[in-house]
Amino acid sequence: MSKLLIVESPTKARTISRMLGSDYNVIASMGHVRDLPEHDFGIDIANNFAPQYVDTPRSKQVLKTLRDAAKSADAIYLATDPDREGEAIAWHLQTVLSKSKAAAPFQRIAFHEITRQAVEQAIASSGDINLDLVDAQQARRVLDRIVGYQVSPLLWRKLGKGSSAGRVQSAALRLIVEREREILSFTPEEYWNFAAIFDAGSSGTFKSRLFKINGADFKITDAAAANALEHAVVNGSAPMISNVNSQERKRNPYPPFTTSTLQQAANQLLRYSASNTMRYAQQLYEGVELENGNSVGLITYMRTDSVTIAKEAQIAAADFIRNTYGKEYLPPKFNYYKNKAAAQEAHEAIRPTDVRRTPESLAGKLDPAQLKLYTLIWKRFVASQMASARQELLTADVEIRGIDSALYTFRTTATVTVFPGFLTLSADPQNSEKDACRPDLLRSLVNGTNVALKEFTKEQKFTEPPPRFTEASLIKQLEENGVGRPSTYATILRTIQDRNYVAKEQHKLLPTELGFTVNDFLTEKLPELFDIGFTAQMEQKLDDIEEGKVAWVDMMTEFYSRFQPWLQSALDSGAPPPEKATELLKLFNGITFAEKQKVGRRTYDDAKFVDSVQEKFDQKGKITEKQYQALLAMAAKYADQLPAEGDLMPELAADITAAKAALLERQEAEKARPPAPEISGGYEAVFAAFAAVEFPEPKPGRFAFDEAKFFKSLKKQALAGKMLSEKQLSVLKRMAVKYREQLTDAETVFKALQIDTAELDSAAEKAAPVKDLLAKLAAVTTWEQPTKKGRFTFDDKKFYQSLAKQYSDGKTLSEKQVTALKKLADKYSAS
Repeated sequence: MSKLLIVESPTKARTISRMLGSDYNVIASMGHVRDLPEHDFGIDIANNFAPQYVDTPRSKQVLKTLRDAAKSADAIYLATDPDREGEAIAWHLQTVLSKSKAAAPFQRIAFHEITRQAVEQAIASSGDINLDLVDAQQARRVLDRIVGYQVSPLLWRKLGKGSSAGRVQSAALRLIVEREREILSFTPEEYWNFAAIFDAGSSGTFKSRLFKINGADFKITDAAAANALEHAVVNGSAPMISNVNSQERKRNPYPPFTTSTLQQAANQLLRYSASNTMRYAQQLYEGVELENGNSVGLITYMRTDSVTIAKEAQIAAADFIRNTYGKEYLPPKFNYYKNKAAAQEAHEAIRPTDVRRTPESLAGKLDPAQLKLYTLIWKRFVASQMASARQELLTADVEIRGIDSALYTFRTTATVTVFPGFLTLSADPQNSEKDACRPDLLRSLVNGTNVALKEFTKEQKFTEPPPRFTEASLIKQLEENGVGRPSTYATILRTIQDRNYVAKEQHKLLPTELGFTVNDFLTEKLPELFDIGFTAQMEQKLDDIEEGKVAWVDMMTEFYSRFQPWLQSALDSGAPPPEKATELLKLFNGITFAEKQKVGRRTYDDAKFVDSVQEKFDQKGKITEKQYQALLAMAAKYADQLPAEGDLMPELAADITAAKAALLERQEAEKARPPAPEISGGYEAVFAAFAAVEFPEPKPGRFAFDEAKFFKSLKKQALAGKMLSEKQLSVLKRMAVKYREQLTDAETVFKALQIDTAELDSAAEKAAPVKDLLAKLAAVTTWEQPTKKGRFTFDDKKFYQSLAKQYSDGKTLSEKQVTALKKLADKYSAS
């Protein structure tokens, strides 16, 4: 008998397995084993929003392995991540495995760092699954599914299928769009800055900026006023030192990182995206192989909103600081930082698991990207436990009474670090000091003494619009608005970019045209749902569920009671009032409709369509905006049979007039459109020839290209009578060339698609050397072991296989790839 311990990832399983030894069978669940169905709604709203969970596509083999292991285990430990998502995975695992004749009890264990001590302590203090955490995750999943599934079809009316709405990412998109509109509507305002260089004799010269006029702030907005000010100062009284002041200030260290502050700092300092930051942090958390083949987690759990530090970690940091920098770098007592109201006190901030493991000691053991992030985390944590910096702030004012009788005050400042404290390590860009003047010069100045005005300068400036969001500043804005949580920021940013709603240029986020359209449509149709404040309220309610303050079904019931009317109102927007729909439908009484028309596989029957809309109107008392627009288009088509527009309701007459104009415009455009490419013999023969083609299975992943599915969509479109675009025809031609050996009648296909066989033969001749090179490499039986250089792994076998796959898919290899292939063939020919 053995103990079964289940984690999410193989890396985490490998790290923990090496720590615990052969008594434990450590297996990875590969994430969620159950989830809502991928292609169905999966929520029974009438039955208390019950989720209809199904096994995930990739969990079949994993669950078989887990069930077999559970049957022979005398204890089952659920060691998934210590957050909502991890708790939900543990609950699903227990639900599934409890049905597999597993006699062993289930025990939930949680740890915030993957070290032997932390894991062993977690096992010793095992407990039950926290159902409040599970409910919070379930509520979020159900909430997002309802919004996504029920709002996205609304978007399709505007943009067609493929676009989608998300509860939280739409709020993020709104922030980006609104910021962009601020920038576009911004009107620059002129202002002027003024500076002077004063000569203090033997002490030297110093630069000073105009600070106040008559003891108050000022704003000069045109050249005439700027010139007048210059004249008044230059011709004014002798400049006099009026106030030399020195004061000491204390600068406190920053708290250790939370998820959001780590993502912000990594974006600002390392130019890492939020997704890359979380990927590298996950690798550091789950375990990196160091000396003697042992793996160890290098940082604590990276999804956290807490700045709490464990007492043991504070003691270890204090010992390290004392021994490395000296006891004067320690604060009088441990530094503690205040969490935000919603933060989870039980969680820790992100810190190194062993402060003695310095970045320098890990050089060569981590890849460069991992090491940079570890260095950032290590320095921030150690600095957070160090003494405050002490700085001296020096200021000197110079006063000039202008010939306009105004008192002009110029100010010079300098900052001197008396004791660096945490600044010794801080990676914050604010720590760089650029003094306006030498501190010793300012100290030598004496109140009441005169200095000479050596130079006066003025500079025209213009106010600038607010900056575009970076990933760092957007995460900060989301956090400040209460939108999203530590586990969701990276996903939000990735989603809005993957869907082409937002583009990134020079590290700045700006909405695409599609992003503008989606945001404007959603905020117009569902303003309450995508209000930033409402999104934040829902996040708080999910937190309340996690804390056991609210039942998740009660929260969902309250939300849905508000959501349904909002959605119905959006669905009805643009629809005509009943009286207008009634009058429009009456117009078709007695119309002589055209005969049914078959285009491809689709049959268009105007009479049947009108009857179906009439029937739905009789049942529901309303028609949709889409139905109304279709009826208007039909009214334009049969305009010669309709009564005079003067006899119609004015609003309806205007709509029909607009529909007639649109019809005329389409007809004119159709006449001007170049003829469609001739397909000799028609599409039917072309697509029939592909009947025996075996398309490859698509690769796993969200953005994998499914060639078979794409081919079917082309076929459906063409056989329905819709013209294929030039781009679509180009793809179809490439497919014909690629699968020419499998076509039942290649000659007919090539003739119909006007593919030049002479060019193909010429291309085949050019490709012959590539074919020979690939054949030579196919015979290689012993490949060199992959070699790692920095972040990159060079694997000859994989490289050859990728080029062979590209070639077999009918794609042309680039000159660079062919050159590399020749070198590879020469390398293995010599051996």
